Amino acid sequence: MISRSEAEEILLLIENALQDGDYPDGHKCKSHERLASATVSKKLGVHRSVIARKLAEIKKEHGIEPNWNTFKKQKEEDPDHITVRRLKDKLAMAETRAAKAERTSISSEAIREGILGLAATPLEPKSWSPPKGDKKGQKEALVLMVSDVHMGETIDKDQMGGRNTFDKKICGKRLERLFQGVVKMGTVHWSGPPPGVIYVILGGDLISGEIHEELAKSNDLLAIPAVRELATHLISGIELLLESFDCEVRVVSVPGNHGRTTRKPESKGFVLNSYDTLVAWLVESWFMAKGTKRISFAAPASGDALINICGWNFLFTHGDRIGSRGGMGMVGPAATIARGMQRLIQDYASEQIVIDYIMVGHFHSSMELEQGFANGSLSGPSEYSRSGRMRSSPPSQWLVSVHPEYGVARRWKLLVGHPSEGSVCSGRTSKA
Repeated sequence: MISRSEAEEILLLIENALQDGDYPDGHKCKSHERLASATVSKKLGVHRSVIARKLAEIKKEHGIEPNWNTFKKQKEEDPDHITVRRLKDKLAMAETRAAKAERTSISSEAIREGILGLAATPLEPKSWSPPKGDKKGQKEALVLMVSDVHMGETIDKDQMGGRNTFDKKICGKRLERLFQGVVKMGTVHWSGPPPGVIYVILGGDLISGEIHEELAKSNDLLAIPAVRELATHLISGIELLLESFDCEVRVVSVPGNHGRTTRKPESKGFVLNSYDTLVAWLVESWFMAKGTKRISFAAPASGDALINICGWNFLFTHGDRIGSRGGMGMVGPAATIARGMQRLIQDYASEQIVIDYIMVGHFHSSMELEQGFANGSLSGPSEYSRSGRMRSSPPSQWLVSVHPEYGVARRWKLLVGHPSEGSVCSGRTSKA
């Protein structure tokens, strides 16, 4: 509702514009003509339709309207008024531009003087003390992701154009280099208090399996012998960790798709129906039989391992069930993995569980994303990946440290290949 005072103010503006030579509403203006309501709307900073609406409301509510005859009287008294009005408008525009230029000049001078004045004042930064190195301070956790080992698979060096080769013997050597690398990063290249706990995540696709006919033909080990072979190497690696670190080692297993005992993927009971789980059981039985201290095992039936590490929620899963598959052209699997990780975050958020980091395997591509980490593979590029012209990533696995305050504080992409195993593994110092 428009008040009486506001109504009278608008009518006064309209009548002043009419006296200055503007036309009343309803007049068909030529290029040099203008309506009084258009002048008022410009002055008030509103659209002309707003003024027209207000005039209608004023007439309805207060029964008053502008004296439109003001224009006619002005026209009869001063026939040259339009020319005068146009000259006045041009003068007003020139004055506006001049004032704006002056303000810009003043602002530029003020900024310049401010900067020069700031530069002229001596800087006096405060001296910060480095944090005290307390050897008894907060300890970090080490997390080793072991996935996509593909024990039993063979990769022919000739078919790969010299890029990579792989068999059960090379698999064993790469596992040895992997665990030796963990010890080296956690001792020789470590600073601060020693690790408080080590997580070994068995992230699926530990064996090649026989889910595809070509694998069944080319594997150098069938599923059961491959399980046994791999278990012995994992036991050796975990023994090395227990000898090298004075902390607990926690082994967690989540299955992949290559280790399934069924030809087609099944949703029900896939954890129990997986050779990956059998590998974890064999390793566990070895240490339980020995009565080894400082070690524990877990194999969640959900296939997802949700673990709070130093106050941060980590989700470990193989990656074949993240709700996103395939590649994205030149982007590769990065977009697919990020989309799948986001779906996992949303899925757990519906249960009011906040996920800080996700670690997956499956894609054989080692990368750090906003939501977490995608693991590389131990087998490296194969005939299958080369046929699809996928990027040939060297065999690698992620090792990260988790700090109570800073989250993932350190990360190492442990390269486990040897130059003799293909060009994708060259460029590094020779390893025994």
